Amino acid sequence: MTQRFSALLILLALLTLSACQPISMDTKPSGPDMTTLISDAEKQGDYAVAAEDYLSKAADSEGALKAAFQYRAALMHYELGEFAEAEALLAETNLQQLTSREQLTAHLLRADIAVLNLDGQSALQHLDNIDFASANAAQQKRILELRITAYDLTENWLEKALAHIQLDKLLPETDRENNHVALWQTLMKMTPQALDLYNPGQPPAEDSGWFALAYAVKAYENNPEAMEVAIEDWEFSYPNHPANVDQLKKTVKAPVRLPDQLDLIGILLPDSGPAANAAQAIRQGIIAAHFNARSNVRLQFYDVRPGNTPDSNNVIAQYDKAVADGANIVIGPLDKLSVEILAAYESLSIPVLALNRVSQNVENTNFFQFALAPEDDARSQADYAKKLGYKRAIVLSPRSEWGDRVVAAFSDEWQASGGQLVTRAKYDEAENDYSHILTPILGVDSSNQRYQNLRRTLGQSLEFEPRRRQDVDFLFMVGRPLKARQLVTQLRFHRSGQLPILATSHAYGGEANAQQDIDLNGLIFTDIPWMFTEQSEQDPAYAAVRRQASGDVGSFMRLAALGVDAYRMIPFLTAMSSSEDEKYQGATGELTINEQGQIERLMPIATIRNGLIEPLQRD
Repeated sequence: MTQRFSALLILLALLTLSACQPISMDTKPSGPDMTTLISDAEKQGDYAVAAEDYLSKAADSEGALKAAFQYRAALMHYELGEFAEAEALLAETNLQQLTSREQLTAHLLRADIAVLNLDGQSALQHLDNIDFASANAAQQKRILELRITAYDLTENWLEKALAHIQLDKLLPETDRENNHVALWQTLMKMTPQALDLYNPGQPPAEDSGWFALAYAVKAYENNPEAMEVAIEDWEFSYPNHPANVDQLKKTVKAPVRLPDQLDLIGILLPDSGPAANAAQAIRQGIIAAHFNARSNVRLQFYDVRPGNTPDSNNVIAQYDKAVADGANIVIGPLDKLSVEILAAYESLSIPVLALNRVSQNVENTNFFQFALAPEDDARSQADYAKKLGYKRAIVLSPRSEWGDRVVAAFSDEWQASGGQLVTRAKYDEAENDYSHILTPILGVDSSNQRYQNLRRTLGQSLEFEPRRRQDVDFLFMVGRPLKARQLVTQLRFHRSGQLPILATSHAYGGEANAQQDIDLNGLIFTDIPWMFTEQSEQDPAYAAVRRQASGDVGSFMRLAALGVDAYRMIPFLTAMSSSEDEKYQGATGELTINEQGQIERLMPIATIRNGLIEPLQRD
């Protein structure tokens, strides 16, 4: 159970306790007092039985009593984690017939469920039905916490910041520092103009101080000297303000600074070794983007020899050589060890746009990580499934470190949004027949077993057709093209029927082949914009790269697109590193930079129809 659920259940307990106290005029019930009607099943913690009991009584009741029983049944479903059922009951209940306490709790429940469904607008509508002034301190705290989450979902930074300020007064001293950090991060999403225009007060008021401090930092983020002067003026105007200025300034990631006119871009890529083919595709993408831009900037390539240890690796020497040659920024290196070595280098005098992603935290604001990470695909599919309203998933992946990485990213994103992972199966890529794996996860073997039991009981044969399990919404599959075609075909053979199958871009070869890919019909997967004809034809760099493609064309084009975006994104790094809301529409997807300097990709969704790729609407 998440912290959000726990907080609301604590509030429900507080409401139950307060129901035993004398009722004042402003909380006079408009319906029956349910404290005298609570079922034995609920008292014993058997919420499923209690819900059925309340629904049965509601069916035999009318008016306020019916509403009270429906409300209580909704609480039981909420306790069981059955949020859709709880919301449906509350939506059809006449809340005006409940007591004031029950009405407040009902609106809080509906707001919380809306937040769980990532529907911030509906959550705010439910919270607007509550008279904040009449709520007690615990209730007010919960209302503000839900408002903060809902404003975050709707990206209403002003109201979110004001809610943080209002919440601060209700928090114990030990919890205020975390609230201050969250408030500060919200203010940093606002423009200097908005911070100045919507400042809610005047010095030395506390709420005014937060906005004024944020303005001093945001307005002068590219001028450190002017920022220091502005902060000194702020400290004079707000002498007793609770903001820890030094600590908050550390949370602000300074944007990368590049000259208005670049002279030289250094590119660290291997000429030989295991990564040479990938490096060649990336190199072609960079060159194509450069010629398309008709830029006067010079490109200089440096051969990185990725040895197995830092001592045998020359990435530092090549970086230093690029700096000495006058490079303004470096693209690369590509292999993970070289990236790790360069990330730890203390003398990064010019920015680095590395072409891989590392696990350790990199604090240097001059270091960015850009990769075609399979985790991005997985998280994107989890987000898509949630938007489709899916709740329960089964997962099928190869027995490998790569498969585990992809599934871990999917599972983390899926479960964080409230989704359930029903079961996971692993397959061996060396095999070709996966019946022994697919029938159990689809539940077909259980269907066969039920038939055998029934036949033995009746002593006669029956007409029978096995059915897959009905308690899942979709299957998330991890696999490369050959295995993906085999798995989809066998899933259909084993009666997956209309069960949606979601996958990552690795399932699609990347080159149109209707005869081969007809086995993938119906598969839903993510892929880069360059895989779609309409978008690739609009990019002149695509045609130039496509003429150079050979071998695994899909992989070559995806890596070339990485090179194109690495080159084209350079002028936008300052804005993107200043705010996660700044987006770049690239050949590899919609790109943003997170707080760790990692470039995250949101990719289009596609399906296969008649053996050919076809875009789907993400929203």
